[in-house]
Amino acid sequence: MELKRLLGSSVQQGARLSWVAPTLLSIAIVEATRFTGFALPVPFLIIIVCVGLAGSQGGKRSGLIAGIAAGAFLVMSYFKSFGPPTLTGGALQVALGSLLFVGVGFRLGRLRDQLDTSIRSLTKKEKLLQLALMEETAEKDIQVAKVAEGEARLETAIRIAGIGHFEFDRTTNTCTFCSERYAANFGLTPNEFVLKTAQFNPYTYHVHVDDRHVVKNAIARLDDFGTQVFEYRALHPVRGIRYIYEIVEPVFNRAGNVTASIGTSIDITELREAEARLRQSQRVEAIGTLTGGVAHDFNNLLAVTLGNLELSLETSQDDDKRELIENAIEATMRGASLTKNLLSFARRAHLEPTHINLNQIIRNTMTWGARVLPETVIIENSLAAELWDVELDPTSMENALINLLLNARDAMPEGGKVTIKTANLQIYDKYNSDRDEDIGPGSYVVLGISDTGHGIPADKFEKIFEPFYTEKPVGEGSGMGLSMVQGFIKQSGGAIRVYSEVGVGTTFKLYFKSAEQVADKPTRHVRKRLHSPKNCAKILVAEDEIEVMNILKSILENAGHSVTTANSGDEALEVFKSECGFDLLLTDVIMPGTLLGPNLAKEIRLINPNIPCIFLSGYASETAAQGNRLKPSEISLMKPVSRMDLLSAISKALEPKDEVVTKYFADMVLNDSDQVI
Repeated sequence: MELKRLLGSSVQQGARLSWVAPTLLSIAIVEATRFTGFALPVPFLIIIVCVGLAGSQGGKRSGLIAGIAAGAFLVMSYFKSFGPPTLTGGALQVALGSLLFVGVGFRLGRLRDQLDTSIRSLTKKEKLLQLALMEETAEKDIQVAKVAEGEARLETAIRIAGIGHFEFDRTTNTCTFCSERYAANFGLTPNEFVLKTAQFNPYTYHVHVDDRHVVKNAIARLDDFGTQVFEYRALHPVRGIRYIYEIVEPVFNRAGNVTASIGTSIDITELREAEARLRQSQRVEAIGTLTGGVAHDFNNLLAVTLGNLELSLETSQDDDKRELIENAIEATMRGASLTKNLLSFARRAHLEPTHINLNQIIRNTMTWGARVLPETVIIENSLAAELWDVELDPTSMENALINLLLNARDAMPEGGKVTIKTANLQIYDKYNSDRDEDIGPGSYVVLGISDTGHGIPADKFEKIFEPFYTEKPVGEGSGMGLSMVQGFIKQSGGAIRVYSEVGVGTTFKLYFKSAEQVADKPTRHVRKRLHSPKNCAKILVAEDEIEVMNILKSILENAGHSVTTANSGDEALEVFKSECGFDLLLTDVIMPGTLLGPNLAKEIRLINPNIPCIFLSGYASETAAQGNRLKPSEISLMKPVSRMDLLSAISKALEPKDEVVTKYFADMVLNDSDQVI
């Protein structure tokens, strides 16, 4: 690199010295004219011009050399007659001419060197400036790229978050800017929003009429109180009512006056709907908890009442009295029916699912259920051939069907048509129902019930499954029908969807998973009297309700068994430890004390692993209380239980172990006409 620089410098110096050549050439020409006899008119001027050219173009060194050469030629011409006579004059002229040659060459050469130095300095500075400019430009490009990247990220974040932004001119009360997301909240483009708000009230045109006061109050407070945060409902032409969360800030001029307002908004409809579903779920859960507790106590009362009635019926010989007792038993059974309906709504009913065919259930139900519909209502069935089986509780399914038919009847006071349709459905892609139901991929049987009634208005659509919601006059409806249907469907692992259009009608669609193994249909047990293989079994009864315990004791002792009672699980365990020879444990699931029914059974089986146990519960979920879910092989009876079912369960529990013992669940009182306790 250094060698290249030195070579370049040498070449440059050589080029500069070459400017001496014109001076030497002019001297040679002037001298040549002496021999030709031709005299140059102004030889001095020619030489001095060449000297000046050497200095101005070649620099100080070239100018000095050219000036010295020209001065020497002038002196030689004077002393030795070298050169034309017109070139020289007197001695003074020669001296002045020589000095002039040297001075002109030196001065112009020096000026040229200074000029070159200045040019080099300026060139260097120019390069430095260009380099600085390039660096600044590159840095600026980097900053611009970063800003663009940041803006792109911000736009992406705004788009993902669904945030819209806007600007209003407070002096003209017009919207000067709004983003696509903001305008889309109201089903408009930015230009459409600006035009429409210019024609109407810019602050409330897009706001639900019932919420316009909220926006007006926020705008009024903006000047004095600054940033305002508020929420309102907007009217979307396609998506209906939307919930908008908005933040608005004032913009002040130098005088301190509000000249504009800027803000952001976000559609929070899904959040509000999720909150509403959560509140509904919490209400249902709260009512379900209350219902479960009521059912427990109520079923205990029914057990006492019906048990005493049954004992009275067995001892009474008077036909008139027996008829009165049977009527009382029937009324009490209707009370049990009410309890079951409440538990169905609360999704705590005791269900006995089995493989059934919905088409057959519909046909069986319509043989007697059609009577709930007036003659002005036409029933049309469209039942799919080879419909897949489902695993449901038949009685609860019939009740759900009747409730939906009653709902259709009430929607058509002047008559109409009810269509009942079934179909097989294979779902491949997961999708969510409108009622917060997840219907995953799989095989489903769909039951649809449609009516041509008045339809459900949009403002009441979300309330139809709320418990106790009804538009019927007092005394004509409890508002529990659809709630119980929804409870049964959810407890059965299904889903429900509702489609309705005012003036056209309503369709309820029920989705149930198909039974996987139709060939494994269990045979429903037919009730029959079974007698204990032992004429006198020793039974330990644990029940905290004294009246229920006394009824159980009376029934068992009348059947020939020996009964020992305890009021709690802790007391029962102490009795079992102190006495020997118990053949069976009959225990309530929920009792006061540290030992619940399942825990009591575990402790007793540590002493006698082979002792059979029968569990009594007020409602289905009691069997899973505090994680004490019963094993499938355990015998569980729902209160109120009939005398026959109780003795049958004891008979099965006491069967020898080499016989096949199957799980036994007593049918509820609603399923047959046996007396229950």
